[in-house]
Amino acid sequence: MTSNFEPTVMPGGESAGLFDSACNRLREITKARCVAVIVIDGELGSGYSVMGPLEAQVLLPDILQKMADTLRGQLSKNLQ
Repeated sequence: MTSNFEPTVMPGGESAGLFDSACNRLREITKARCVAVIVIDGELGSGYSVMGPLEAQVLLPDILQKMADTLRGQLSKNLQ
């Protein structure tokens, strides 16, 4: 894969809280228990936000790992 994007995650960094309002709004619209938003190279920068109760947030690492595995498989097929 080629990309100029350098993925970084910095808790408490400059993007901390930047996307909270969008994440919270999406949670309200979808009436979801928990929502995660990831922004890559947006107008306001890159970052992420998670809104929901802790008992729902603890599910995210496993969900994100499964998503990453699936995406890697899909992308490797598409890049061949």
